[in-house]
Amino acid sequence: MRYLGNKTKLVPFLLETVDRYQETPGVACDPFAGTASVSAALKENGWQVHAGDLMASSYALQVARVQLDAHPRYPASILPGAARNGKREIGYRALLEGLAELDDPRNGFISEHYTSDGAAGREHGRMYFSPENGRKIDRVRTRIERWTRGSSHSEAAAQLLIATLIEAADRVANTTGVYASFVKTMQPNALRPLELRPIEPTRRRAGAGACSASRGPAARLLQSIGPVDLVYLDPPYNGRQYPAYYHIPELLALGWATPPEIRGKTGLIPDEAQRSDWCRKHRAPDALREVLEAADGRHILFSYNDEGHLDRAAIEGALRERGLPDTYEFHARPYRRYRSDADGPQRSYLRDDVREHLHYVRCA
Repeated sequence: MRYLGNKTKLVPFLLETVDRYQETPGVACDPFAGTASVSAALKENGWQVHAGDLMASSYALQVARVQLDAHPRYPASILPGAARNGKREIGYRALLEGLAELDDPRNGFISEHYTSDGAAGREHGRMYFSPENGRKIDRVRTRIERWTRGSSHSEAAAQLLIATLIEAADRVANTTGVYASFVKTMQPNALRPLELRPIEPTRRRAGAGACSASRGPAARLLQSIGPVDLVYLDPPYNGRQYPAYYHIPELLALGWATPPEIRGKTGLIPDEAQRSDWCRKHRAPDALREVLEAADGRHILFSYNDEGHLDRAAIEGALRERGLPDTYEFHARPYRRYRSDADGPQRSYLRDDVREHLHYVRCA
């Protein structure tokens, strides 16, 4: 999934840095998990990982890639007519094939508000999805919602389906990478049909403990987990609030059983509870102190960008104060980053001068 701050390309650098401080995998906490790429990589390398994030869409991806060890089974009744075939359960891949074949020509919430085929979409000129893909998204999400209304559904199994839909929708979204705006003409990717591609959970190594996913503030997760070997911190670094930049993936994660109030040209949903102090320059220093006070890790690794609200000296000072001062280290790695800006006429480009900063301190 296209996501601001996604660390997929930097995973080798991060793992190399982690191995420098602790060769034997232990227990890690990643409370700013995002797309869960780092959490999944740590799990793959033998770590027991406790992931978290404020975003509901991140929670779905965490469950799919970190909490689950294998694909679950599903009740066949999720699909219409399945009971007539005499099946009680169905596999994940077979279920995706069945969901892809659902047919309903009526507009639903997404096609009504976020495509040119809906009255609300036409009123605001919204073109986030093609009308057909909007209806497909509606059909799949509505079927998941109907199933989860029952008391017997599996939370993890439901989140895997939601994560699959979020990634499928992102591949055909008519955007430049974020949902703060949409393109005024349909891009080639947006004209392709929605495809529900299976997500493979990261398998747990023998002897490693069970991993977990959560949704909520970073400090709360750190306090609830308690002592760990590694605390990996990757907070937002600039003024872009993720709920506004990813409101449609968030809507897919939350559903619309109770339709949210939609506002503005881009169809934003209520998001005040998910806005981060890290994205406010005057609050970022306090946010740093709060999360470091809650972090109970033998090693703390703080990932930040050289364009962030906090400068290197402020981060170094806070980490030296929190841990053993003489153990503080700083690492930087340049990388090419896809960037999309909403302050111009849909500009997108690659930058070569971006540097990812890794700050380290040992606490015990």
